[in-house]
Amino acid sequence: MKEVFLVKPEDKLKAEDALKKDDVVSRGSIMLRAAASLDIKEEGYFIIVDCSAEGIAKARELLKTMAIKHGKKEIVLQKIEDQENAALQGFGSFMG
Repeated sequence: MKEVFLVKPEDKLKAEDALKKDDVVSRGSIMLRAAASLDIKEEGYFIIVDCSAEGIAKARELLKTMAIKHGKKEIVLQKIEDQENAALQGFGSFMG
């Protein structure tokens, strides 16, 4: 299960630290991406949490004062997938 949050630059480290220190959330995957790196006109960073439903609920609780749940989750996830696929294709071309 994945959830996408948007955090302001000044809260990025605090939010990341809170998620990584939590036993439930840290069992999953926590990814940060600058919104600008995804060509999305938002200020800040996306935090993508991929874990159990319990972990997502805990992440929402931990981030409630630092980040907001992003309303266009599917667009963010698709852009990340597209970037990863492009990187893999480039690496495949490089390796021959």
